[in-house]
Amino acid sequence: MDKQKNRNKKNRKIYSSLPGKRSVFGRIFSWFGMTVAKMCAEINYFGQENIPEKSPYVIAPNHQTYVDGLLVGKGLSKEHFEKFSALIGSDLKSKHGLIGKLIVPVSRGVEVERYGNPVRGLVMARRACNAGNILMVHPEGTRTHDGTLGPLQNGAAYIAQAGKVPLVPVYIEGGFEVFSRHDKRPRFRNPKTGKKFIVNIIFGKALMPEDYSSPDEMTSALEDWLLERENEYFIKNKGLLRDLPQGVRKKKRKKPKRIHKSTAQSKI
Repeated sequence: MDKQKNRNKKNRKIYSSLPGKRSVFGRIFSWFGMTVAKMCAEINYFGQENIPEKSPYVIAPNHQTYVDGLLVGKGLSKEHFEKFSALIGSDLKSKHGLIGKLIVPVSRGVEVERYGNPVRGLVMARRACNAGNILMVHPEGTRTHDGTLGPLQNGAAYIAQAGKVPLVPVYIEGGFEVFSRHDKRPRFRNPKTGKKFIVNIIFGKALMPEDYSSPDEMTSALEDWLLERENEYFIKNKGLLRDLPQGVRKKKRKKPKRIHKSTAQSKI
């Protein structure tokens, strides 16, 4: 009897930690955020035919701005946006001011330790997927410093393979120009052209977990696709992109951190 009670208590704790229905505040902030985004930029969506018809699935975009999740989520159908959730840093509410606090209700966030052990966050993300949620994971783990793709961690691929769900790669073009980590507020015009910014959200063909032998292999395929889109973007916009702030240089790519089976597989 006691064992059954403990099991029920544990199950209640698990499900109370899963993303709930998007609140009224989340809906208001979502509308407001997209209104401001459309004032700053022309927002275009490409490859929406690649979005799976059924949930759950994992979405893995590059990370350029605070509002990447909102931009990506609004490219989904209304039905899928209701199920849209994001893996977020546990320090978002405490260290990122008002905008960090607003992101949580909009994103229906699943918190993960940004600098500590990520396994608990991945466990909750896996359970969120199992519960039918569409989960967005930024494989870089943090916003870009220079507009280029950072080293990828393999958490998104782990979740996709553990849950046996598709992983949809997404490339965000132009977000860094509008609202980078170096900006206190969004920019409304490109000073080099005098025109509104253009932000393109590109959905790639889903990567299927059964096609890859490991999360590392799946992450490498994701990285190749993102780098191809990045190269195309820089060629297309040569001479039109922002100058980096003084003291900020494009970083050399470092070997990414990986989450190994020995620490995560049994728990996920």
